[in-house]
Amino acid sequence: MNETLTLIAVVLMLAGAFLLIAGIGAVVLWVATITVGIALVAIVAYRNRQSGHHA
Repeated sequence: MNETLTLIAVVLMLAGAFLLIAGIGAVVLWVATITVGIALVAIVAYRNRQSGHHA
């Protein structure tokens, strides 16, 4: 499950970076895409700390 969330986060951040570089879409779309990716990384890190696993 954690690997899946991390993979989704990476894809979202790369997609946001691509949109930013390509100039496609609105700035809000870029920021929202990257923010969701960062939030997923934070969720995975929090869950790992709560379960006692240190990456």
